[in-house]
Amino acid sequence: MKKIEPLVNAIFRLGFRMFFRLDIKTLGQVPASGPMLLVANHVSTLDGPMLYVFLQPRRIIALAKKQLWDHKFTGWVMDMWRSIPVDRENMGRESMDQCFEVLDRGEILAIAPEGTRSIDGNLQQGKAGVAFIAHKKQAPLLPVVTLGFEKFSHYFKRFRRTPITIVVGKPFTLVQKGGRIDANTRQEIVDEMMMRLAQLMPRSQWGFYKDREITFRHTADLSPESTS
Repeated sequence: MKKIEPLVNAIFRLGFRMFFRLDIKTLGQVPASGPMLLVANHVSTLDGPMLYVFLQPRRIIALAKKQLWDHKFTGWVMDMWRSIPVDRENMGRESMDQCFEVLDRGEILAIAPEGTRSIDGNLQQGKAGVAFIAHKKQAPLLPVVTLGFEKFSHYFKRFRRTPITIVVGKPFTLVQKGGRIDANTRQEIVDEMMMRLAQLMPRSQWGFYKDREITFRHTADLSPESTS
C-alpha cells in the first residue's frame, strides 16, 4: 500500500481540482511536526480526504465511521490512510486507544467533534468525547474549517466548479492540565472547540452556536513558539 498511496493521493488531488475551485493556502500554517489534535467541521464525505491529500507530506490520521469499511473500495482507502473506525454513537475503548497512540507517535489526529455530517453546512453541537482525548493527551489543538461543500449541487448543475475554502485557525490548548473533568466540563470544553471553529466561519453558519457569546474559560491560545 505504501508504494501505491502517492499515486492514489495524486488522483484524489487531480479530481478535487477538476470539480472544485480551491483556496487552501492557509494549510501552510499547519505545524510541520509534533503531535496535534486537529478539530474540524464536517459537511461532506470529501472534506476529510481533501484535508488528507493536500496536507501531504504531513500525514493526518482521522476518525471515520465504521460503515466505510462495509464497502471494498472505501475500506481499502481507509486502511491505506490508516483511518480509525469508530461507532459514531459510542466510541469504544479500542478506538480511543488508537487515538492516544496517534498522538503518542507525534502525528496529527483529525476529529470532527460534531460526529456526523451537517447537511446545510451549519454547525451542530459537538460531542463530549473529543474533550476526553484532548484532556488525556494535552496535545495542542488546531481548528480547521472547510467551507463551500453545501453548495456543490448548485454549482454542479450549472457545470461550474464549486468554490471551496479551507481556513486554519490559531492553535490552542486546554487550561486544565491535570485532575479529572466531569461530563458537564467535557461538554463545555467541546462547545469552546466548536466556538473556535465558528470564529472561522460566517455567522450565518454558526447553527447551534448562533446565539452563543464568544467566551473561553477552558481553552487558551498557544504562542507560535509552542507549536514550532
